[in-house]
Amino acid sequence: MISVISLNFLRTDLAVRSYFQFTDDELNRIYQDLKVQDYLRGLLILDTCNRTEIYIDHDSSFDITALLRHLQAVKQTDIHPEQFVIIRDTESAVKYIAEVANGLHSMVIGDKQILNQFKKAFRISQQNHSISGNIERIFQAIFRSHKRIANETGYHKGSRSVSHLAVNEIKRRFRDKATPVLVIGAGEIAADLLKYFAAQLFTNVTIVNRTAEKAQLLSDRYDYVAAGYDLNASFLNQFQVIISCAATENVLSSSILKDAHHKLLIDLTTFRSIQVNQGSSNRLVTLDDFANLRDTASNEQLTAIEKVNQIIIEELNTFFIWMAMRASSPQLIIS
Repeated sequence: MISVISLNFLRTDLAVRSYFQFTDDELNRIYQDLKVQDYLRGLLILDTCNRTEIYIDHDSSFDITALLRHLQAVKQTDIHPEQFVIIRDTESAVKYIAEVANGLHSMVIGDKQILNQFKKAFRISQQNHSISGNIERIFQAIFRSHKRIANETGYHKGSRSVSHLAVNEIKRRFRDKATPVLVIGAGEIAADLLKYFAAQLFTNVTIVNRTAEKAQLLSDRYDYVAAGYDLNASFLNQFQVIISCAATENVLSSSILKDAHHKLLIDLTTFRSIQVNQGSSNRLVTLDDFANLRDTASNEQLTAIEKVNQIIIEELNTFFIWMAMRASSPQLIIS
């Protein structure tokens, strides 16, 4: 059986989701803890800025709610069960996983980042020997569907990411492409963000990161500026827009920001990395705000969705046929 536990932006606010995010170390520990769990065949945890989802391959006797309690205990949270979506039917669960992987449930339709996030989740689970044959086959079907969708439809033409929404929001508020912008962090989200800044011809972008070499490499790629990681008021006041892509809480605390005024602050993480006091002259935009700012998909994308769903169903049918044949095949017994 395949089941899904999901905590996502469509159902749950950022204030709740931020408590149910897992670091790589936590994921490794969870996988190791659950290796000997009765009736559990395989497990994969997808952890992104808009959702935390657990994909489970299990026997009918497996207790899904006990697994959820265990994960809440790891994070020391007590999120009400109604905040989670639990899909217990195998066919519905597998279809949902494939739809998420192809950006049909993303904040931005056709999200360009989601497939790489799936690949990272698969890699971490695989490294911990938690990928079952069923989960591996599901992901093979997902990768085939994604390739076919790119080749056979216009679904990914013009598709965007949350970073694109952030750049659009800056463009809407500041018409001057020389507006000074600070990007904190040098990971995947920051790289995606800089790609859109460069495409929109923004000229005054600075990158900082705790590891200076990463900031320098990223800035060199787009001919921007890397600066030392010293987030004091004097430094911050050089910028009108400050964006955090750093997966760390309190990167910019309210005390750091007390002498920085009239800034547009954008937090592209679920870690509440920017804290603003009530009454501050600074404007904070979070992922939940982008859920309301999501731009409409292009006509070509919208037209392609029917074909996208058809391709997903075709590829999943291959998986379901394989799964049925596997279940009906006599097991080899070695005496």
